[in-house]
Amino acid sequence: MLEQNITEPVPPHDHSPRVFAVSRRVLEAGVVLLFGAVFAAMVISFSRNSSPTYDEVAHLPAGYSYLHWDDYRLNPQHPPLAKMLAALPLLWRQGWPAKVDLQKGEVPTGPETDGESSLRRAWAMSFEDSNAYYDFGRNFLYGTRPGTPPHPEANSSPFTMPPDPESFYNQADNLIFWGRMPILLLGLGLALLVFLWAREWFGLAGGILSLALFCFDPNFIAHSGLVTTDVGVSLFIFGAVYFLWRICRRLEVTSVVLFLLFFSLAFVTKFSAVLLLPIFWLTVLGRMLSPEPLLIGAAGKVKLTSLTSKLALFAGLFGAVLLTTYATIWASYSFRYSAAKNPEMAAKAEAQILGAGSLASGPAGGAVASRIPYRKLGYFPIEAAVRGSAAAKKLLAASPLGQVSNDDILKIMDNVPPGPGGKLILFAQRHRWLPEAFIFGFAHAEMKSHARGTFLLGNYSNTGFHSYFFYAFLLKTPLPALLLIIAALVLSLLRCAQRRLVPIFLLVPAGLYFLVAVTSHLNLGVRHLLPIYPFLYVLAGSLVLELDRWRRTTRIVALLVMAGAIAVSSRIVFFPAHGLKWQTVA
Repeated sequence: MLEQNITEPVPPHDHSPRVFAVSRRVLEAGVVLLFGAVFAAMVISFSRNSSPTYDEVAHLPAGYSYLHWDDYRLNPQHPPLAKMLAALPLLWRQGWPAKVDLQKGEVPTGPETDGESSLRRAWAMSFEDSNAYYDFGRNFLYGTRPGTPPHPEANSSPFTMPPDPESFYNQADNLIFWGRMPILLLGLGLALLVFLWAREWFGLAGGILSLALFCFDPNFIAHSGLVTTDVGVSLFIFGAVYFLWRICRRLEVTSVVLFLLFFSLAFVTKFSAVLLLPIFWLTVLGRMLSPEPLLIGAAGKVKLTSLTSKLALFAGLFGAVLLTTYATIWASYSFRYSAAKNPEMAAKAEAQILGAGSLASGPAGGAVASRIPYRKLGYFPIEAAVRGSAAAKKLLAASPLGQVSNDDILKIMDNVPPGPGGKLILFAQRHRWLPEAFIFGFAHAEMKSHARGTFLLGNYSNTGFHSYFFYAFLLKTPLPALLLIIAALVLSLLRCAQRRLVPIFLLVPAGLYFLVAVTSHLNLGVRHLLPIYPFLYVLAGSLVLELDRWRRTTRIVALLVMAGAIAVSSRIVFFPAHGLKWQTVA
């Protein structure tokens, strides 16, 4: 095999202009369409038959509120892009509560007897109550009309009866299904990029193998049919690295524009996209140190050969992507600092509710204040989140069991100075460098990262297990895919030792993301590992290089066997055999 650098594709064995009298482009398009259709069919089937998950009840209504009311108070824990994309189909369905004007600041004064009054209260209390957006989401999807029987969960009678479907404002299942369809499109886009990169590097056979691994992965089939941020951030992180790889091969305008686009969209999808910053420099470092010239333009007439010129180029590219990302973040929040479209009206609505529950506030008792320290009505408690994070970190360091209560945090948060990250967040808030909802979401994510209840192998921990994601990866990855990934990793390490085909653009992003996940305290499922899978599946496509020494017929049979095993493993997960009887052991 010829020696390869870190960016140049391997000359594949199947570059003949025509295969079985069918042009290569038609064949490739047919392969992508076939796998894409199968993937879409499985995702749609899953979406049609799956009830809403816990996060979807928050994400979809929040995305609708961003688009319809131009307000970003709901679910700031994640940036808005994926939620807004999911909510787009809802704008054309004209469902309730499209006609409810929440910006007037009207709040219920009496008992909440219907979905609209509960919706208004949750909306008004979103800055004060960190869980109010879930109440808003439940009422958005399952809100009942005035005078209808209470929902079974709220009915204390032992004889519960489900309410009439006409009692609900909305058809929740219908809204959830259509909200899931834009996420399916993100999954299809990711499948296409996986194929393109693997085909470009390892030929058509490598592209087919990588595409099959992705399209029959139960994890991506499931999460491409849910209104969450995981598939979106996987797409944009993978796309950013892919087009950075193309830039390192040959600097062209198209690759630069798409790199800037994917990089910036990742930051407005999920906060874990911040890992793209070190990934950028770790991947381009090898290209800068390589003696091979960096070609510029389609003709490649201009070449950068020195380390200084390459460093200047990548520094300029990094500066450009930071500016693009900064502008994209502001654009995602309507170029407005405040999360509320009208902070004064939001503060007035809060004061009505808070004042009604306090004898020492209101017209006769003075100004109404928030129950959360360091918070002004109508705005998020950013400083409280920063100080609470610093206090929780200090308490956890002194607690062998990792058990810390909110009361303990409140007692010391005034006396614990924020760390460097906290000071940077407060500086950004004070000078309004970023939108309020983005700053609070980042601060809130950092605060929640210190402790989270986790179960693993019969054990419980408040601070997580370092082995959690190892088990999650081993147990949640289909067995054929797991074997191919392991084989590809071993062969890649052997090639690295021989200085052939060093795939740093695949190994570095997957390795760094996995390392950060393992060292974190948040053990929330394999979905937090989704961004590493596309890189590993492209890497698995390199296994076709080992088939070059085999006969053509043997190669085809081997590829068919691998593709068949991948498809069968997916079927076992999503369509298990009926009639199986499970026995429990006492």
